[in-house]
Amino acid sequence: MSMTGGGRSRRAAVRAVAGAAGSALAVGGVGVGLQAHAAESDDATAGSDDFRIVADGYYATAEVTTGGDVPLPVPDVDANVTVGQIESEANSAGIEGEDEGVYTRAFGTIANVGGMGTDFDVPYLVEQVALPEKDDTATYGVHDLQIPVVGGLDAISGEVKANWNNDLVTEGSEGGVLTSLYSGVGQLDLLDPSQLGPVTHLLPNALPLGEPAVSVGAGQLEQETGTFAKDDGTLGGYAEVRGRFGDVSILGGAANGGISVGFAGSDDGDTPNAWGRLEATGEPGGASFDYELPALELQVGDKEVVDVEPGFDQTFEVNGVSVNLNFADYRDQDTVLAEDGTVASASGGGLSLRVTLSAPVPVVGDVEIGSAEIGLLSFPELSVEVPQGGIAEEAVLYN
Repeated sequence: MSMTGGGRSRRAAVRAVAGAAGSALAVGGVGVGLQAHAAESDDATAGSDDFRIVADGYYATAEVTTGGDVPLPVPDVDANVTVGQIESEANSAGIEGEDEGVYTRAFGTIANVGGMGTDFDVPYLVEQVALPEKDDTATYGVHDLQIPVVGGLDAISGEVKANWNNDLVTEGSEGGVLTSLYSGVGQLDLLDPSQLGPVTHLLPNALPLGEPAVSVGAGQLEQETGTFAKDDGTLGGYAEVRGRFGDVSILGGAANGGISVGFAGSDDGDTPNAWGRLEATGEPGGASFDYELPALELQVGDKEVVDVEPGFDQTFEVNGVSVNLNFADYRDQDTVLAEDGTVASASGGGLSLRVTLSAPVPVVGDVEIGSAEIGLLSFPELSVEVPQGGIAEEAVLYN
């Protein structure tokens, strides 16, 4: 841990070393709880001359549920929302599902909403592939996306780019960017209690009138995959992710008696505050994962500020509303760093929280009438697979 920019930051590096088989190191990073271990490659590209680099992530995902079997007049909603999802792949054997001769694909969605009927089941998306390689990026954007009860998105915009040419994949070249994606997200509001019908007057007074239960401030997510030159003329591969946590306000934020979660220290409101990079060179000891993640702070009402480090998991009761906050709550998948340097992969999730609204029912007691579960800055899959010795593709035949 060190002091940077007036705030705390955590940085760690994991590198597989030949002869370290059987050793294990538990680490956490980019909002990720991770385990790294030396391993030999057993993937589909092992023993071939092909390489494959994959990056998959999203800025925010949410599930909002209301009603159900509760004995109260509450709208029955079960919706899931993914905001700012970006995916990319570079594959020298060709991208599965695409036309022959397509070797890179960059894909982004503005919002993908399920469970709300056909009006909301169509994703807003953008995509670019190569070959053929295009000169310009593909861009997208939308303002004021509203979903009844679930909430609204102030704005989102971004761009994607896919590349494939001799300068990136052939022996003796300098390497460079194969795919790049950016998603900038405006304020995201979730679970509007004022739209819960007659039951609204039974809810705790802690809920600000006309305000969402949860608001997530503006943030961003970036991905990049590519290659880099090695001393012997072949190339290594990399996948890099960068993101920015937006401030989170629950029940109006600490200033209104609720909960606030934000970046600890000085912040320009634009620079990414989380970062991770995987590399694989195809040489023994050449698989690595380096990362940096932010320190966060939490405040409940006028109580003392609490540091939020990876592994943080606490539940708060704020005037009758239950709030659970978890940092580095991740799917338990190992990070793999192959001893022979041909594979580097990781998977993890970021900040997650659950807000539960309950109302009193005579005889029965408090009954849950709605909840919102939110995840921020998650990377379900990051993977770099290269041949033994490194990348050295034949000359590209442009189409």
